Amino acid sequence: MSPLQMEMSFHALERKQRKPLSCVPIDESFPEREANELAHIESFNKHLFRPNTYLHKWWARRAGTTFRFILKQLVTDASLRNYYAAGGLEGITILDPMMGGGTTLHEAIRLGANVIGCDLDPIPVLQARASLSLISLEQKELVFQDFLSALENGLRPYFQTRCPDCAGSAELQFMLYGARKSCDCGEALLVDSFTLREETDGRHKRLDHYYPTLTVKRGRKEWRVFEKGNACCPTCGKQLGNTTHVPFSERYIPLITVGLCQNHGQFFTQVEGRDLNAIRKAKKAATSLAFPTKDSLRVLGGPKSSDLLTRRIEHYSELFTARQLLYLGTAKKLIDAVEPKHRFWLALLVSTSLEFNSALCGYKGSERRRPGAIRHVFSHHAYSFPYTSLENNPVFSRRTSGTLRRLFDDRIKDASVWASTPIERKPTLNGWRKTAVLGEVDGGSECSSMEPFAHENRRFLLAQGDSSRLSLPDKSVDYVVTDPPYFDSVQYSDLSHFFRVWLQWFLPKDAKWDFTPLSSAVAETEADKDKYRRVLTGIWSECNRVLRRPHGRLIFTFHHWRADAWIQLTMALKAAAFRLVTSYTVHSENPISVHINNLKALKHDSILVLEPNGSNPPKKKLSRAGLIDDRDSFSFCRDCAGLLGECLDSDASESEITSSWHAALGK
Repeated sequence: MSPLQMEMSFHALERKQRKPLSCVPIDESFPEREANELAHIESFNKHLFRPNTYLHKWWARRAGTTFRFILKQLVTDASLRNYYAAGGLEGITILDPMMGGGTTLHEAIRLGANVIGCDLDPIPVLQARASLSLISLEQKELVFQDFLSALENGLRPYFQTRCPDCAGSAELQFMLYGARKSCDCGEALLVDSFTLREETDGRHKRLDHYYPTLTVKRGRKEWRVFEKGNACCPTCGKQLGNTTHVPFSERYIPLITVGLCQNHGQFFTQVEGRDLNAIRKAKKAATSLAFPTKDSLRVLGGPKSSDLLTRRIEHYSELFTARQLLYLGTAKKLIDAVEPKHRFWLALLVSTSLEFNSALCGYKGSERRRPGAIRHVFSHHAYSFPYTSLENNPVFSRRTSGTLRRLFDDRIKDASVWASTPIERKPTLNGWRKTAVLGEVDGGSECSSMEPFAHENRRFLLAQGDSSRLSLPDKSVDYVVTDPPYFDSVQYSDLSHFFRVWLQWFLPKDAKWDFTPLSSAVAETEADKDKYRRVLTGIWSECNRVLRRPHGRLIFTFHHWRADAWIQLTMALKAAAFRLVTSYTVHSENPISVHINNLKALKHDSILVLEPNGSNPPKKKLSRAGLIDDRDSFSFCRDCAGLLGECLDSDASESEITSSWHAALGK
């Protein structure tokens, strides 16, 4: 162990030996090894571990197992502190002021707590309301079957094709498109790969089987087709560029139909006149439906959505094919006719399906491990533009990727079953096994105020708005447990506008849609990195106000490589008068996730346990110097938490704290 590591370990021990203002179990201990083990397992398939929290797309979710461990360490009855024991937080109020995907609310309400969730964005609030409300699965299934049946009747004619073996009518599963690219002397089509499907037995389906000359003709137009690795004009040899001179809907050309014949099974075939005619009819049918105004669909621009504007995509409706727009318009009419209590989950289901039903969807057909799967829109946490675009059939009869039938089963049906009897994993010598937590329910009853909290358990209160101005009494919350934004991670507010414009259309009166998305706690630009501190200071100060004394704690997870992120966090906590009681380190990220794979990304989080400062401000001098070793994710997060604690315990100025972090982490 290096001298610096020895110094850090000493300070970590010194922190744990400090007596907090009032001790709660998490001040003294936390099962780091067990939490790391379960979080590592969960990180590979989070949606399978906690299906009831995955109704709608949201980003940067933390492991539910980690937050259950955190909450279990707030249980006063030691006999109920075991991870697999039911309940333990009855009579306790938990607040999450930045609830995002709702992990804290779901984990706390399972344990019997009353919960309060707040977020600036309407999507987390709508999702929490839909997923926490206890509506019988039988009712949901009846509503969905009626909805799907009506949707199928309206859309089926536009998703019909012809079987190449028997020439009979067949159902379209999806259609593959090639991207138009151009240079001064002409155009060509690019695809990700000529391989359309690679079976485990070594057989292949290839594009050049259906287009032997690799030439596509549409009327008077003709294109050569190339794989993306050969993105040069065949005539002049220059690099092929984007065809921004035509509308986005015309920048992809239909190439391959993938269908299902009742007699011959799945087939691949060249797009025919019948297929093109179905697209034209869908476009005409869509003109008879009412859609949101162009102004409400406008791409406003932002750190990520600027990629759309750069490609001259000015309205979100441009990201959908004629059939996909027809799907949206038909769904809107049917949602309007549904009983109000079912509109939330049904509208969210249609909204989240757009990630699998957009012109920005790619195709994983050439991957042997998952042949034929859809690469959803935000697989890279950004807007990406595939060479092979996949148009999915949302009402396809089989339970396949991205269909409404599959999404209902996964995100409504399975989630409802799980919510009634939550299932956890227990590590074994050979892996893990499932175990039911009897006596727990993931859900509760919504309240309009905190008044019922005094007499009932498992009640939830939701608010959309600025968490620096909470409508809560002083000292009314036992614990604040949250996961704040990742400093300069911009997808929360910006990318969610892809869904928000349609949800506003589906549920116009059920949220505050006129909020300012970029007012969230995110430093969108280097010039405005202080914004993170400004917003968090307001939120942390409000948490200080509403926390009960003396046991109240602010607990959250955090990690970041950059010194600036830790500086802004430190100054926000210091301004809000918090001190670090202790910290722990847990696994957080799946190392093979697409957006961090092969990158130098942190795989752990610091769990920071803080309490409001007493009446005496800190008077210690800040003495930390030297570099924090960044070769190991676990140690890095642990030691950063140690430096944070020293800064909060000191009377150091902002410049001294800034210098200390830069000395430890570099620029």
